[in-house]
This record gives sequence, C-alpha cells and structure tokens, in this order.
Amino acid sequence: METAEQARVEAVRELGLLDTPPEERFDRVVRLAQQFFDVATVAVNLIDDDRLFVKSAVGFESGGSLPRDNSFCPLTIDTQQTLVVSDARNDADWADHPFVTGDPKVRFYAATPLAGPNGQVVGALCMVDREPRELSSSDRALLDDLAGWVETELAADADAVQAKEIQRRLLPRKAPEVLGYDIAGRCQPAYHVGGDYYDWHLLDDTMLQVTVADVMGKGLPAAVIAAGLRTAMRVTSRAHTLMEAVRRTAEGLQDDFGDSGTFATMFTARLRPQQGHLEYVDAGHGLAVLVSPGSPTRQLASRDLPLGAQPGSLWTSNEARLEHGDTLIAVSDGLLDAFSDPVEAVRAAEQLVASASSADEMADRILAAAARAPLADDLTAVVVCRENA
Repeated sequence: METAEQARVEAVRELGLLDTPPEERFDRVVRLAQQFFDVATVAVNLIDDDRLFVKSAVGFESGGSLPRDNSFCPLTIDTQQTLVVSDARNDADWADHPFVTGDPKVRFYAATPLAGPNGQVVGALCMVDREPRELSSSDRALLDDLAGWVETELAADADAVQAKEIQRRLLPRKAPEVLGYDIAGRCQPAYHVGGDYYDWHLLDDTMLQVTVADVMGKGLPAAVIAAGLRTAMRVTSRAHTLMEAVRRTAEGLQDDFGDSGTFATMFTARLRPQQGHLEYVDAGHGLAVLVSPGSPTRQLASRDLPLGAQPGSLWTSNEARLEHGDTLIAVSDGLLDAFSDPVEAVRAAEQLVASASSADEMADRILAAAARAPLADDLTAVVVCRENA
C-alpha cells in the first residue's frame, strides 16, 4: 500500500519541474518577496524523497539540490504549516543546526508550504536572513498570498502534464507497413503544450490516410480538442469521402471550437499506394509539400478555411501523384520559427530529400533544424517517401 509520503513524492515528480532551469514565472515571485520583506534570500523549493531542489531563488543559486536532512524546509512539509524561526541561535530546535552555526549563518527563517494541484504538499516558499526578525500577521498574510501565486503556476504545470499525456496518446505507436513506401512521423512539444497531432491509418487494403493538424492554443483545452478531432476524423473517414469526412468533423466539433474561441488547421490526404494517387484536403494549413527530384517542389495548399473558423464552411478535394522517388512532407507551423521565409523552408525540404537515407532520418532532421531556434510552438512532421522502382 502506498504511504502518504510516497504519494507526496509522486506528486512532486508529476509536476515535471525537478532538475529544470529557473523560470521567470517563479523568479518574479521570489524577487518580489525579497523586496517586500528585505531579506537576504528567498527561494521556491521542491522537496523530493531525499533532497531539496531549488527551483527558483534570489540570494542563492537556483537549479541546485541539497540533502533533504540538511535543510529547514522539510519541517514545513511535515507540519504543513507556516514556520517562522525568528532567531535560530536562540531557538533550542535550531541552534545547533549546521546552517546556523556555520555558513550561511542563518538567524531568521520563514516558510509556507506549497500545495500541488492534487492538494499534496510539494515544497515551500522560504525566506532566510542573517539577522533576527519577526513576522507580523500582515506579513504572514502577504507570504501566504505569494505562496498562492506559486501554487497557481504549479497548477498550470499540472495542466501541461495532462496535455502532454493526451498528446502522447494521440500519436501512432508505429509507422504503417505499406509496400513500396517509407513512412515516419514525429511530434516535439514546446514547453507549453498545444494541439498538434499527426495520424495515419489504413482505410482498406488499397488506401492509406495521413493527417497533420494543429489546434490553435495551448495547454489542456487545445489537447482535448485535438483528441476529439482525431477521433472524429477516424470515425467519419470510414464511410465518407475525404471532403465529407472533413465537413462532418468540423460540424461535430463546431460547438467546441466556438466555446473555446479557437480553430484548427489540418492537412489530410488519402494515398492509393499502388498508383501513387494522392487526394488531399488542406484546411488552412498550407504546410505540405511534394518534393520530386528533378521537378519543381509543389506546395499542397488551398484557400479553404481552417476547421472552426466559420460555421457551414466547405472544403475542396485536390489531387497529386507520388511518383517513384517522390516525398510528401507535412509539418505544423512550429517549423516556421526555424526559417526566415517559406522559400528557405522549401529549399531546406529539397536538400533534405536529396541527402537523407530514410523517412526516419528526414523526420529527425526536421526536428533538429527547428531546435536551432527557440521553439515557441509544438512541431509535428510526417514524411511519406515512395521508394524508387
């Protein structure tokens, strides 16, 4: 049976913040606390099973860890109450502590526990000074308010963790085995998870459907809509034309789009592998290209609107053909951060097809190219290569 402490430690780890760099959203809180209370050090600390991780601090180095038994904060975790030590040298419980008798020569310590989204105490917002002092009732209220601010940010992290898990479950576990084709897909979340996804499935023995979509927005709401979009496309595609499947999907999710004030761009295509025939619908996406060695690269785009942009919209079907040696590449707009303009991106796609040896290598190199710039959005890439005859 899981103990209370095991459940607490699991809650800490589920935040996904241990051993991560400092972040401005937490740094801002500790800077304000230092200004308000005029103390030497303020820190947001997370308490793991055997260590204290300094997520954010002023007056002390962030990003490091201390043995749990050497720090003050675990007592705040144990009591789940605000702890104030006005003068550690005159406090029987703390006078012999190595941080009091030696560096950093702590005299004053105050901390309030930080609860995670599920109510478990995961850390503490603490203040340290080398001079003794008292905290008034208004000071304690202010410290509690600042701790509440940190807890709001921790809740946002839990939302992101849930979104990441939803997003992970949307993705295919492996590429389909289609004779004469090499297929790969990748999805790299940014720090804030959005609604990217890709999917592929065989409608029958003669047709493969591939989809790349991007729900505008961040976090759990976008991920939930992406999950609904994937399910609706899979269900409607079984019995309807591609255009009708897109229309029915948009119609079924219109309330969700309206309530959330968002929309989704999507590129979806049906490939008949033996003939290389490609039917596609571009719903405001515009980020799919057909690279044919020796021929101009073709952008597979249209003027059709994204899903959810306007109720009652219709989408058109277009056609293309994958000859032997051709490659279809569809990405999300996260890739645009890596290129100064679309022409540069097309040239990069052509160079990629000419130099990579497999669809997996192409997909990996697309993500690597995007990693050279700060990733402000999720990045998704699907590559479908028709092998040479």
